[in-house]
Amino acid sequence: MNLSKLLATGKTVFTTSDLKKILDTENAWTIRNYLSGAGKNDILIHLYYGIWGFKDFNPYEFACKLNRKSYVSFETVLKKEGVIFQYYGDTVFLAGDKSKEKIALGKSYRTRKLRDGILLDPLGVSHPGNYSIATRERAVCDMLYLSPGYHFDRLESLDWEFLERISHIYNPRVVAEVQQLIRAHAQ
Repeated sequence: MNLSKLLATGKTVFTTSDLKKILDTENAWTIRNYLSGAGKNDILIHLYYGIWGFKDFNPYEFACKLNRKSYVSFETVLKKEGVIFQYYGDTVFLAGDKSKEKIALGKSYRTRKLRDGILLDPLGVSHPGNYSIATRERAVCDMLYLSPGYHFDRLESLDWEFLERISHIYNPRVVAEVQQLIRAHAQ
């Protein structure tokens, strides 16, 4: 059943393209038969159109598969890092090349559009596995870029020099807002 090939990738979520590479085939019927068998044997579950995963798949990896040009950011990172306290339930927020929302497996995956010059800059985006996620500093700048004057609950954990460096990816307004945050923190 080629389970060892799937496990060897370290991935928990697979697209049809991924499976073609892993199984070394371009034959759609081979892929379809493999997925049918993998589903019957409880190896893979269907997550979304063209996307399958293990039962204990990584939700951030899945989110980034839903929108290829994206990384996890905004409220998802800010809440995870303790910068905001609001709870956004079953929503994963991403920065991407298009604004859209997809509902899958009882969760909402909301992508907010960033300009390509910002989105494609790697500063402050980490890759802890098979997905991309903003650092808390990058998520602060992403949030300020799309929501001017956003209120953050707890900024003590930020690396202020890194935050200031990242802010220069954005527009002068974001740079100014970050400077205000830095000044307020210094007092």
